[in-house]
Amino acid sequence: MKAHQFTMQAYDRMLTVTILVLSLLGISGSFSTSYAAEETSSQSSTTASKAASMESCCEAGNTTPPTKLVKEIPKGQLKNPYANDLAKVAKEGHQQFLNAGCNGCHGGTGGGGMCPPLNQGVWFFGSSGDTLFRLITLGSQGLEKEGFKRKASGAVQGPMPPMGSAIPTSDDLWKIISWIKSINPAATPVPAFPKAYSQ
Repeated sequence: MKAHQFTMQAYDRMLTVTILVLSLLGISGSFSTSYAAEETSSQSSTTASKAASMESCCEAGNTTPPTKLVKEIPKGQLKNPYANDLAKVAKEGHQQFLNAGCNGCHGGTGGGGMCPPLNQGVWFFGSSGDTLFRLITLGSQGLEKEGFKRKASGAVQGPMPPMGSAIPTSDDLWKIISWIKSINPAATPVPAFPKAYSQ
């Protein structure tokens, strides 16, 4: 009888331990599943946030800081929401230009000073909205680190400093770029040589 009691107690302990182990495994399994679900949810949230940034990056009124936008949006994807109506925001863009202190280097009317003039249609890195947004935000050296190549040079060879942190919102920067574009002459074709000179 004692042997049978001893066997039953051993069996009960083993059963209790087995139930505990299985319970712990079940809890661990749901913890692991829960953690994986949270991680997936976090990744989905980040992806959704980036997708939302890409959709709203180029809308009028966007309040995202320029420095954040250039980190989140792939090269070539930034588009000026005012590109088709520069005159609409040019005055406000000029005020933002002055507010950011750009006039200290480029002159109050963009005609130059210790830095190149902005009203002569010369674009050292290109004239696309994406390039200009990144140039002003990152500065010329930061832009070159991102893989952009200088296309032209002027009399002033000094680097453009990064100004992205001096401009509160992306919308403010788009307005500055719109003003700069509005003071530039329309592109003129290179005059053809008369036929007599082309031989």
